[in-house]
Amino acid sequence: MNLKDLIAAADLPDFGETFYAVDADFRTIAQGWSKSDGTGPLDLWAERNPGRVFGSGGIGGLGYATDVLALQAAIDEMVDFRGDKLLLTPGSYSVGTALAMNVPGMRLLGPPVGHPKRGLVTVTATIDAAYTISVDDVEVGHHTMIPLTAKNFIDIASGADRGYLHHLFYNAAGVAASTSTEFVNGTTCVDWLVAKCAFYVDDAQGDAFTLTSSQRWVWEDCDFMVGITAIAWASVFTFLTSALGHIARRLYFRGCGGATPAVYTKIFTGIADINGQLMVTDCRVDGTALATAGDIEATFGTTTDIEVAENYQTGDATTEGGVLVKLT
Repeated sequence: MNLKDLIAAADLPDFGETFYAVDADFRTIAQGWSKSDGTGPLDLWAERNPGRVFGSGGIGGLGYATDVLALQAAIDEMVDFRGDKLLLTPGSYSVGTALAMNVPGMRLLGPPVGHPKRGLVTVTATIDAAYTISVDDVEVGHHTMIPLTAKNFIDIASGADRGYLHHLFYNAAGVAASTSTEFVNGTTCVDWLVAKCAFYVDDAQGDAFTLTSSQRWVWEDCDFMVGITAIAWASVFTFLTSALGHIARRLYFRGCGGATPAVYTKIFTGIADINGQLMVTDCRVDGTALATAGDIEATFGTTTDIEVAENYQTGDATTEGGVLVKLT
């Protein structure tokens, strides 16, 4: 029995449609992506998937004026709770109007890659809250995201729960400094998972995550890097009001060195005297990018606010191992 027959024979559910977004600059007509006689790859693809291929710039008869209009049109065709996927085909997309991710169970994905930095898709924000998530069970993965200075890339509305962010590369290289430049800003959203993402800033930017009254988030297997200039990333995570029950595990925080290396002023910033905000375990922090081990956190107030277990600040060239991270 071949693989196709094995899959067909398996007791697997058959659900969800795949919609396709096509970047207008991915292939020109001269390169044969779309041909006037209808025999280009895009033309045949659109014929095989009627009503499910969306693009901008008029290629292949796809007449949306901008990338974001094409993306929104695809989302508008999705059905709630069906697990529909919008596949971003390789290319570079610009989001200049907030993309309303308002279909429960929807997925916005680039082609699968093993590591976020190997993504074949780049999405550049030219508006605040480029991705606006307002419903449950939204998945976003497998692409590079370039923020707009002083704006959030993802806004998560109150009550938008159980989301999944994975294999994303948040690349703020060259973005003008602003402590208001943030990856995610969420309010009263619970049970999100963030896994296998990479983050890079080379100027003094805002938090990767600011969560207000949000609960039970999990971060795992993510890399955070701060560039080689003499800047400070003031805080990577900030928890506000009643942000409770979070877990951060197997995270790496790295500085890129140089003559005047950048540093993390703090990594986790919390609320004074609110029990059970965060557990941090099995993380590693660059010893040259954090002044002292205790500086991993600020303002939590007591050891019951944040629990820290088996986290290490690395050593230097003269010693092996590192320092067990403890609260100040």
